[in-house]
Amino acid sequence: MRATPAAAMRLMPQNIDEWPALVFSDNPRPQPHPVVTNELRQLVDVYNEKIGTISTRDTRSVREAVSRAHFENDHSAYGSATCVILSGHPLSGKTHAALTCAFGETRDIWSRLGRAPDDPKFDRSIPWIYVEVPKLARGLSLLKAIWTFIGLPPLPPRATAADYLHALRKLAPAIGLRGIIIDDSHGIGERQSQDSRLLADVLKGIITGLPATIVLVGTGFDESGVLHGSAGDQVRLRGARWIDVGNWQPPSPATVGDWEMLGRSLSERLVLPSESATIRLTTRGAIRCLHEGSRGRPGLAVKWAKRAASYAVWNDTDLDVPALEATHALMTSTEAP
Repeated sequence: MRATPAAAMRLMPQNIDEWPALVFSDNPRPQPHPVVTNELRQLVDVYNEKIGTISTRDTRSVREAVSRAHFENDHSAYGSATCVILSGHPLSGKTHAALTCAFGETRDIWSRLGRAPDDPKFDRSIPWIYVEVPKLARGLSLLKAIWTFIGLPPLPPRATAADYLHALRKLAPAIGLRGIIIDDSHGIGERQSQDSRLLADVLKGIITGLPATIVLVGTGFDESGVLHGSAGDQVRLRGARWIDVGNWQPPSPATVGDWEMLGRSLSERLVLPSESATIRLTTRGAIRCLHEGSRGRPGLAVKWAKRAASYAVWNDTDLDVPALEATHALMTSTEAP
């Protein structure tokens, strides 16, 4: 009987307590065997599902942009407030690229600490914060989400945005804060109301008022209006780099491009339980299938490849075009347009 691996790990970290398990992912690679048991299938299926980092051009571009933003924020004579803006279609891989960068930097910092990051004898080490803009964001909800991620008691009910920013500014050096990822940032301006304008002002205050590199992640920034107006202009014009994530050229028989490299990365990371099974995601047919079937969205292509791998694991088949085709209908019926 097939078991479902979906509960192995939530994708998005909800607070700092969940961060260590994601940063130091304990996901040993299982070895194929000539005799395949259900226990081995389950082990392989969970391993594939828990694979987090798939290296792409976007993950490298985001890492380079964040590194440059850190440099400008650390060394500017007048207190630069450089941010990074990641835009793209749903499931293009924006959040994955941002978290890959944050996890990697956090891993490096924690590895050099010489102690546990949550050692009670020291201030807790929190190099990065991840928050999602709440669906009905208003007022101080974004600042409160940042505060909640850190795990501190709430400020008094009458605390203002200035109070939260002041408290976070004092706290940042103690926790070693380097960056904040604000996901679904386009939601700040969607309603074009007094609340959305206040949220835009809060966002500008976070970027200009906190000693950290801010990474804004969202879809349709131009349409949402979050980067319009005086506060939005200040956010937009401070972008160290505006990266259109997933904006890859279609695969071509004459070149080895982004889609071909993604197929190679997937083939290297995914595993099948049988020694006789093969992974064929680097063929021209598989690359074309991944591109067309995902509507050109790398994030969706990765999710699809993992689902096809699960199909291959439990049906004792190769991971190839037929496995992709067998799982494509399920992907297109469950994923957002």
